[in-house]
Amino acid sequence: MNFTFRVRNAFHVSLVPALGLAIVALSAAGSAAEPTINPFSQLIGKWGGGGIMTMDDGTKERIACDADYSGNSIQLRLSIRCKSGERDIRMSARLSSNAGHLLGFWEEKYFNAAGSIAGVATANKLDFTVSGNVNGKMLVNYSRARQNVSITTKAVPLRSLKIDLKRR
Repeated sequence: MNFTFRVRNAFHVSLVPALGLAIVALSAAGSAAEPTINPFSQLIGKWGGGGIMTMDDGTKERIACDADYSGNSIQLRLSIRCKSGERDIRMSARLSSNAGHLLGFWEEKYFNAAGSIAGVATANKLDFTVSGNVNGKMLVNYSRARQNVSITTKAVPLRSLKIDLKRR
């Protein structure tokens, strides 16, 4: 009987703290894990609208734009085409998201520019820098029905694009 008591006591003394630590560790791991978000889900589809293109010399031109986004929860392909009276801006990009971190490649045909993309994504915003033979920044704020795109650049005649788009 005394032997049984010691075994039960030893079992109880060593197992309870071990189980407690395991539960705490699992709880901490579960709460530390970020929820999986799909930063691209609201963007997928066709969009249209307009905005303003500002050139390096300060001149501004009204633009009409179409955008098409396709992909899934971790990859996005985008194509944005904006026309003014004189210019036809055609930008395309491929982005990958890993826990909200964006990486990818972009290309613009009119200014013959291309490079890499790095930035962050949240449930309603993409914020990234572009680099290559043109450096700049692109910010996309969006909801299911609208999006605002702001692009700023350096080292090309195009200084910025400000575009308001609605879902088609």
